[in-house]
Amino acid sequence: MKYQITHTTDYLYEFPATLCHNLMFQIPVDLDFQKVEEYSCEITPKPSSEIERVDFFGNKYLYFSVERSHKNLNVRSRSIVDLGIPAWISLKAEETMPWEKVVALLHTTSTPVDIRQYYLESNHVQFVHGITEYALKSFTPGRPIMDAMLDLNSRIFKDFAFTPGFTDISTPLEKVFTHKKGVCQDFAHFSLACLRAIGLSARYVSGYLETLPPPGKPKLVGADASHAWIALYIPGHEWVEFDATNNLLVSDKHIRVAVGRDFADVTPLKGIVYSGSEQEMKVSVDVRNLLDK
Repeated sequence: MKYQITHTTDYLYEFPATLCHNLMFQIPVDLDFQKVEEYSCEITPKPSSEIERVDFFGNKYLYFSVERSHKNLNVRSRSIVDLGIPAWISLKAEETMPWEKVVALLHTTSTPVDIRQYYLESNHVQFVHGITEYALKSFTPGRPIMDAMLDLNSRIFKDFAFTPGFTDISTPLEKVFTHKKGVCQDFAHFSLACLRAIGLSARYVSGYLETLPPPGKPKLVGADASHAWIALYIPGHEWVEFDATNNLLVSDKHIRVAVGRDFADVTPLKGIVYSGSEQEMKVSVDVRNLLDK
């Protein structure tokens, strides 16, 4: 599958801002099954400084600053990405290692720290009351780890309602769990909390997924959105990705941008603005399948 992704962010300030510093995580990564054919970014007004870097987790990101008065800021990134089918699609879930053995391996010094760090709590992934019990309904004694994870994925999909506007990034996980409502980033954080609470390593994945229009209706430009899902560490198979929002074992329709402990590590665009006024932000994401006829 080949996709073109256009991610546009507009900031409008009530009064001119004199300075802003920003970090942008919108650069897709090259993997065995994902190749970035093109990437570009246009920023208006033109930045005073602009530097591409790699963070602690191996993600590419862009730092830029605008050091003169401006009343609006427009950031438009564009990528073309070719996706293949990940190796984990051919895995037989019932033949993967029992999850308790994975926990035991993770809690030894023979497992690298960059894997073990993902079984800890983080800013948006807290071990709230009842989370362990919820996880253990899927992770029963001796159950193969991938089989258990697919069951957990399915239960979250059935138990939680996709409800835009009910939460924002500051909404506590406890509220999401209590009301069983939220959006993709909430379901990703909840999945991570379930897995980490029982000692497994799992990380947050940010990226894009094409949104298809209803049958017979045209696709609207900008109707897509950033997406979030999770990757679970399975020894011998590395990081295997699951999408609870859509009850999927991730295949060749998810475009990966960055990984981290949670959303705070991979926010698409964040920064500091020197301004004495309110600001309005509008985001538009368009994901196009270039192979559709």
